Amino acid sequence: MPTLALTPGDPTGIGPEITIKALARLEEFPGAQFIVVGSLKALEKAAADLKQPLPRNDRIRYQPVEADLPGAAAYKALDVAVRMISTGEARSLVTGPISKRNLKSVGIDFPGHTEILEELAGRYFAESPDLAPSTKTKDLLEQVQVFASSPQAERSNSFRAEMLFVYKKFRLMLLTRHIELKNVPAALAKPGAVAGPLKILIHFLRHQAGVSEPKIALLGINPHAGEIGGGEENKFYMPVIRAVNAIGASHLEGPFAADGFFRGFDAEQPGYDAVVAAYHDQGLIPFKLLAGHEAVNVTIGLPFLRTSVSHGTAEDIAGHGIAKEDSLIAAIRAALEMP
Repeated sequence: MPTLALTPGDPTGIGPEITIKALARLEEFPGAQFIVVGSLKALEKAAADLKQPLPRNDRIRYQPVEADLPGAAAYKALDVAVRMISTGEARSLVTGPISKRNLKSVGIDFPGHTEILEELAGRYFAESPDLAPSTKTKDLLEQVQVFASSPQAERSNSFRAEMLFVYKKFRLMLLTRHIELKNVPAALAKPGAVAGPLKILIHFLRHQAGVSEPKIALLGINPHAGEIGGGEENKFYMPVIRAVNAIGASHLEGPFAADGFFRGFDAEQPGYDAVVAAYHDQGLIPFKLLAGHEAVNVTIGLPFLRTSVSHGTAEDIAGHGIAKEDSLIAAIRAALEMP
């Protein structure tokens, strides 16, 4: 069984608590090995708050990472974990929640985990694999200026990652991450902003999820997918849809009106191999309503698999023993099931 590097996240949040609770359910992951990378002091405190011992056996190894401030400890743990994966000590990464505020307080100004992992992957791994399309594909796509350059080759030794959320057979990807709603159109107008993430998604579906001919739905940007106003769908989506569908082997459908798309939606039979949302709340409100505490965030496009909880640090309930470990359990399960 594989070895997972597990980072509890920010020491002041619920990450240490849910880590203790998840490790106490080790029998659910037969044969799996864990390297827990993070503040041992925070883990011991969480165990004491729960009035139970820190889980210890031959399948759990602790790699202590301490720092004066919680943001520094969380970042340092990720650095150590990615380095361990690069040397073969662990296969995949499972992460607990981090605090963007605490990271920023120590000068680590990243919007979130995804951007941090892009930077660390570039530091510890060789140049990212070329995901450039074939000559025929490239010719078609360059006509619409959406795949003029590979998203994985914007700069030397860099990686472009995307956020894919998974629950049962429902996969949801965001085209934009943690940005203000007013900035979404400008973000989607950038070269490759739609095509780049879609290329990474298609590569993941084919080569890691085992879907030979992915069928993907795109949600519209405007109400009713622009039917009553707004030209962003025609400008940003349609050239990509036409180009990808002309190539074959993958099929894009839409754009669909987001307000009606999820009516009667079944996560066990979603009808599509993935759904693509234009912005954060458009996709994650219906996703989290369906998935509840079992939602998993999967980072695709990196040279290793990373799964994560889909919630924040919840500092207001940290130390009270009431945090649910369901999302972390689901993230561990996903990391073990994916190749």
